[in-house]
Amino acid sequence: MSDAIVPCIVGRSSSHFTRLVRVFALELGVACAFEPVFDLTSLNRADYAGNPALKLPVLKLGDSIVLGAENICRKLAEMAPAPSCIVWPENMRDVNASNAQELVWHAMQAQVQLGLGTQIAGLPAGSIYFVKAATSLRNALEWLNDRAPSIIAALPPHDISVLEASLFCLVEHLAFRATINLEPYGRLNAFTRKFDMRASAQATPYRFDTPAT
Repeated sequence: MSDAIVPCIVGRSSSHFTRLVRVFALELGVACAFEPVFDLTSLNRADYAGNPALKLPVLKLGDSIVLGAENICRKLAEMAPAPSCIVWPENMRDVNASNAQELVWHAMQAQVQLGLGTQIAGLPAGSIYFVKAATSLRNALEWLNDRAPSIIAALPPHDISVLEASLFCLVEHLAFRATINLEPYGRLNAFTRKFDMRASAQATPYRFDTPAT
């Protein structure tokens, strides 16, 4: 990494996908600037650092951009000043572990679907589109609550894993946006409390970004 290029994460402090890459940056020791996006209703790709999909986060590297949370995490690992032992999704050979990661990705996207549709766009929550999304989210959380702790315990020795970091960001975000009652998911809550002891988690609390006045 050139000393002249300061990587910049473009996203939202209230976003679980953005928090995932910020946690990875801190865990890997990659110093990044942060550029908040204030208006998710914008249709201007320039407001999303040039991402044609109008999605976040984006990693700016000079004139180049890296799109998508997992892609950004991989790029940050390449840029890290020292190697870390990372468990990537493809390193998890057990089918339940792979399913856990898939369900975390699904739940994160389902929450975006619910938030953008019902909270930002003001569409009716009773639509089958959102009812199905909410039901699938609860089903995924139930599955993860039953299985994720033992799956995580069986991972090989590592410094950080995508599964743990993304699961933490998901559960914390569900509480932050009051999307769903988390009381039934005691094992996930216990996992989140433990992960929250990491310095990277402490340094990236969810909050709503506000433009400077």
